[in-house]
Parts: sequence; C-alpha cells; structure tokens
Amino acid sequence: KQWYQRRVAITAGDNSVKMLAVLFLLLLVPCTLSDTCGQDRVVLGDWFIAHGSPSLLLEPIPALVSAVTTNPYDDPANPPQSQDVYCAMQWSNDTDPATGLRKYSLRDFSSESEAAAAHYWITHKGHCASCSTLQDLGVYIRQNLTDATRACGMEGTVSWEWQHECLLALGFSEECTTIWEWNIINTRKECFWTCMYSAMINEPFNKPDGSLNNCLQCDEDKSGPNFKYFSGRTRRNSGIPSAIKRPGSQRYYMEHCYWYGELDQ
Repeated sequence: KQWYQRRVAITAGDNSVKMLAVLFLLLLVPCTLSDTCGQDRVVLGDWFIAHGSPSLLLEPIPALVSAVTTNPYDDPANPPQSQDVYCAMQWSNDTDPATGLRKYSLRDFSSESEAAAAHYWITHKGHCASCSTLQDLGVYIRQNLTDATRACGMEGTVSWEWQHECLLALGFSEECTTIWEWNIINTRKECFWTCMYSAMINEPFNKPDGSLNNCLQCDEDKSGPNFKYFSGRTRRNSGIPSAIKRPGSQRYYMEHCYWYGELDQ
C-alpha cells in the first residue's frame, strides 16, 4: 500500500512537471496567428467571396488591381521591381444599391503602422494587384488551391475555354483569373514534361529534405516571379497555409478578421 501511494504521488508529480514544461514552452514559442481567426475555413472563405467582388471597390483603385490583358511572360524585362509595401483594405459605409453589400477600398501602405493609423486592415504583404480583392482572398482561404488549379491546367490542355471556366468556378474574380491563366500557360510551356512525370509517379509536393519537387520548383523559377508581381496576393504573403510545405521565413503571418455582420449571412 505504501509503495502504491508513493507511486501515485510520483505519477502526479510527473504530470505536474509535464504541465509546467508545456506552459514554459508555450511562453517561449511565439503564438502562431490563425489566418481564419478561429473561424471555419470554408464559411469564412465563402463570406469573403460573396462580399468582396471587385465591383464593390471604391475609387481610386490601385493600378494593378485589374485584368492582366497581355502575357507578362512575353516581356523579358518583367517583372518590374517590387516595393516593400502592404496591401490593405477598409470598409465603407456606402453600399451597393442592388445588393446592399458594403463597398470597400484597397490601398498600398509603406508600413503596417501607416495602414493602422489610416484605419485600414492589411490583407496581404506586397502591393495590391489583380488577386488582391476580398473575393479572391475567399478563394485562397477556403480550399487547397494546388490540386484545384492543377486540375484547371489539365483542362487547359484540351480547351482554353474549359480552363477559364474552371478557374471562375473556383470563385476567382475575372481579374485574378487572367494572371492564373498566363501562369498556367507559361508553366505548361516551360515545365510540361517535368510536371507530367511528376504527375505520373504521383510525386509528393516536397522531397524528403523539404525542398520542392522538380515540377513545383520549375514553376517557382519560371513562372513564380511574374505571378507574384501581377497577382499581388499569394497564399504565402496572405498568411494562408498550403499543402506545399515552405520555410516559415517565406510566409507573412497574419489574420483575416475583418468581416462584418454574421458569417453565415
């Protein structure tokens, strides 16, 4: 009996030590921000898709928040030099008379503090461009885009129209769809056989050492720079996790807590 009591006391002591150790580690490790503010990913994404159409944008609209009408990959001088800025949004009290939805503004700021002083919410790091609308934020938040956009690219090998409709069906704005199309076309041109082999062997996104597989690395090298510049928003610079594992240093950690009303409306 005495042995049992000592055993119970030791076990309880061990558990207390473990709890203290966990609490200590939590204090040492910075808290990771939840990009969805603890909300259901699909519900929040659908809300932004429904409430963030480019048609709700107020003037002045940043110049790059528009359709990319010519192939940026045809110009070897692209992409232009990017500035170290932040794309931020602000809700207006003005509403769209047809839908009753609130309008909003997008604007580039030189720092996080400058955006906060102007009562704007940062929506991603980097300048505002064709995918910076809140509609496109919703698409990025709600699903794994790697598989979905790859499927659209496969449809594009048969028909450009099928590819276009596939991207729109994901919820992308017309503006954002255009840079995705140019990106897919360029990756198909530069990385076709590499990516076909990757698909045939069902290659994981990341190699055992954590680096990208050859297909994704080809896309990153050949198509990534122009895509990042002309889209504005990426999952990484919006703090949104991806099925593709990347170093934490490449991700801008942030939260998207700027909805209004009820999320299920």
